Amino acid sequence: MIPVSPAVTAVPYGRPVESVNARVREPKQERSRLSFDKALDAVIALLVERRSDSFTLADVAQRAGVSTGSIYGRVSSKDDLIRTAHAREMERIGDEQRAAFAEPAPAGETFGEAVERVIGTAAELLRRNAPVLGPFMLLANTDAQIAELGGAAHAELREAFVAALAERADEISHPEPRRALEWSFTVVYSVLARWLALGSTQQASGEGEWSGILADLARMVLAFLTQPAAPRKSRRR
Repeated sequence: MIPVSPAVTAVPYGRPVESVNARVREPKQERSRLSFDKALDAVIALLVERRSDSFTLADVAQRAGVSTGSIYGRVSSKDDLIRTAHAREMERIGDEQRAAFAEPAPAGETFGEAVERVIGTAAELLRRNAPVLGPFMLLANTDAQIAELGGAAHAELREAFVAALAERADEISHPEPRRALEWSFTVVYSVLARWLALGSTQQASGEGEWSGILADLARMVLAFLTQPAAPRKSRRR
């Protein structure tokens, strides 16, 4: 049996990070909550459009159709508003991810088909959410709280990937199956992240056909996991 690690929360920069909930004041009225939700939607829309936080709270208020006063009634700064939007998106994507990986495997699925399915599940999850994830990953370079939540989300995706293939442990020939599955995820994620411009500029994205990349990744991972251990070389006397 391959051990599967519990979800790990990353702590960047060697220090704990205050929860975003501690910086958001509770609404006194339902109308205030709805206005704040509109502001969070506007933050996401602006981040997707500009791929950066180069906008003001006035821009957010105008896009959301709310007053800047209603935003300041809930948070003290634009940074806290962006962090709150990020936390909401991480929760949404996490729910989507758990539902996707909870889908049962088809009856009679071969190990090769399982590898294709698991890679495809992770790939489509990233592809659907790339417009949102990209700008947040760039912001994570300078924002400890966004980095922490993003790191935890990445760890959860890695564990979901590993756990899904660890169910077929008897078909993995690698002598260190857990490490092999983690390495497979690292390679798959790195290739997909580059194609989707996650955490990088869009200049290097979109090279090659998406379907071809997934097929190549599946063949590579399958070969790596099922390659028998190389025999030890005997020492010369």
